[in-house]
Amino acid sequence: MVRLGAVSFATRHVGKAMLWHGVLVGVHGNLRGGAPGANESNGSYSLDWEASGESFFDGFDFLPEDVNHGAVDFVSSYADAQLAGVARISGSHAILRTGRRSTKAFKRMSPKIATKKSWKHFLAAVHFKHLPWGCGVWPSFFTLGEGKWPAAGEMDILEYVNDGTSMTSFHTSKECRLDEAKVNKYRSMPDANSKGNDNSNYNCLTTYCATCKSLGCAPNAMPLLTGQQMADRPGVFAMERTASFTKIFFIPSWAIPADLDAGRPTPEAWDQWIISYYPFGDSESTCPEPDDIMAKQRFVLQIELCGDWASKVWGDSAVCSRMGPFFDETATKDKTFINSTLSPKRCRAVDPLAENVPEQDCCHQFITDADGDYRSAQYLHENAFFKIAWFKVFTTASPILRPLNASDL
Repeated sequence: MVRLGAVSFATRHVGKAMLWHGVLVGVHGNLRGGAPGANESNGSYSLDWEASGESFFDGFDFLPEDVNHGAVDFVSSYADAQLAGVARISGSHAILRTGRRSTKAFKRMSPKIATKKSWKHFLAAVHFKHLPWGCGVWPSFFTLGEGKWPAAGEMDILEYVNDGTSMTSFHTSKECRLDEAKVNKYRSMPDANSKGNDNSNYNCLTTYCATCKSLGCAPNAMPLLTGQQMADRPGVFAMERTASFTKIFFIPSWAIPADLDAGRPTPEAWDQWIISYYPFGDSESTCPEPDDIMAKQRFVLQIELCGDWASKVWGDSAVCSRMGPFFDETATKDKTFINSTLSPKRCRAVDPLAENVPEQDCCHQFITDADGDYRSAQYLHENAFFKIAWFKVFTTASPILRPLNASDL
C-alpha cells in the first residue's frame, strides 16, 4: 500500500456550501437527477452483516502479520488487544488505537482487524466519528480479495501517512486501465497515482518494490483531505461493488441519507457524495473480465506505524521532520550510515524496501521513543485512534430467472 506524492487541501465556501473532496456539500438531493443508468445499482439492498455495540468485534479476526515493515506489533486476538489497550468498546462506539511500546525492538502495539466474512457484490458503510492521524501514523481502511495478492484485488477506501492527504486506490496484478472519460462521469477525478506511475493515468496494475512505477490506479475527486482534517469532520465512508463498477462515497454525519438510516439504502441517489469511481465494465476493452477483477473481499482496518511509506517520506513533511531526533537530510539522500554512538540524536528517512535498519530511521525512533524524550506515547494516545459508531454491509437478492416466453422474442 505504498503511496507517493501528496495533494494540498483547500476548503472553498460557496454561499453556505463547501467543497469537500471536490463535492459540493451543504445541499441535499441527487445533483445529477434522472433515472439510474445501465451501470447503476440493480435491486434493493438489505442488511446482511453489522458490527455495532458491545458485540462490535465479534465479526472480526485480529491479524498479527505486518507486511509493511513497520514499527508495529499487531495483536492476534481481541483478548490480547484489550490487554494491550488497542481495542475496546466505549459506550456505543468501538475504539481501535495504538498502544504501549512492545517488548520487541522498535515496535509499538497496534491493531489490525479483518471481517471474518467476505462478499463479492455489496454496499458497505462505516460511520467514523474519528480517524487516526499524526507523524509516523499510517491508517488504512481497505478491502482484500480472497486469494493471492494483488491478483484477487485490493481497494483502498482511505489511506494516508504522516500529515499527508488520503486517497482511494485499486490494486491488481491483472492488466486493467480504466477508461478516462468514464472515470470522470460524475465529476473530475484525476489519478492521484499518476506521478508515481510515470505519468500513466488510471493504470491499476500494481507491483511494489524500491524502484517500481506500478502503484495502481487512484481516481479521486479533489481536493483531498489530510487525516487531521478528516478526524475533525466525522462521517460515513461507503463502498458499492457491483459486477461492473465500484463507487466510493463520503457522506458527512449531518447528511447521512434517511434510506441508509432506515436500513434500505439506495446508493443510486447518492451521486453527490461520490469521491472515487472505478468503471470496470465500461473499460472492458482495456480491463478485461470486469466482474473478475475483484474476488470476494474482506474488509480490513489497521493502524500501521512507519514502514514502507511513512518512514520513506518522513523528510517530505516540514512538520514531521522536526519531530523526534534531528533529521539528517544529507544522510537520507546519500543513505549514509549514522553512528549512533557519535550522533545519538540524529536520524535519516529510510525506505524499508531497500534497507532494514530501523535504528537509523527517524520514524521508528520517534514512534518507539525508547527514552521518552519525544512524548510520543501521549501524542499517539491523543491522535492515533479510530472511533467507529457502526459498520454495515448490505447485499441485494439474486435476480429470479424465468424461462423465455414467446412474447419475449
